[in-house]
Amino acid sequence: MQKTSSLAILLLAAATLNACVSSIKPETKQLDFYDFGLQSAENRVEFALPIESLNAADAIQHSNIRYRLNYKNPSQVFGYAESRWSTLPLDLVRQKLANTAPAHASCSLKLQILAFDQVFDSASSSQGIVQLQASLVDRRSRKLVQSTLVSAQSPASSGDAKGGVAALNTASTEALKQAAQWAGETSAAASECQAAAN
Repeated sequence: MQKTSSLAILLLAAATLNACVSSIKPETKQLDFYDFGLQSAENRVEFALPIESLNAADAIQHSNIRYRLNYKNPSQVFGYAESRWSTLPLDLVRQKLANTAPAHASCSLKLQILAFDQVFDSASSSQGIVQLQASLVDRRSRKLVQSTLVSAQSPASSGDAKGGVAALNTASTEALKQAAQWAGETSAAASECQAAAN
């Protein structure tokens, strides 16, 4: 009887200790996931040329929402610990494209996302910055006609992931619009893009 009582006391003590240890464990905060919201057809960016490819630098092809502290070390990259993209940045940008370009165009466009960051110029001021490499390609010869770097930025309303996401949404749309304008103007002036179209 005494052994049974001692065993019960030991089990009770162990359960109590386990409860105490569990109660002092830090709570794990659930991750917040972000995207650019539902995209409407009216808000998508139209290109006069077919987009042959859209890809992104390996450094930004993950779910981390990146930011930089330019006022401390511009070359160091951080990621918000409790916030993530719900899909890859490449997919977020692809959702903004309108598929309206003529299939018979003699030149096409290649786009690569090089930068997709929230950049802090000071502790209280940041902006979303998106950079695209746009390349015009002759579809027959596969030769590069011209290439340019497009950069767009938009101020963030707050110095957190939510503010950064909203700023990157605006900046990515602006970068695509700039790329579309450049591609249209450049292809109109390039003989390689005119020869097959006539």
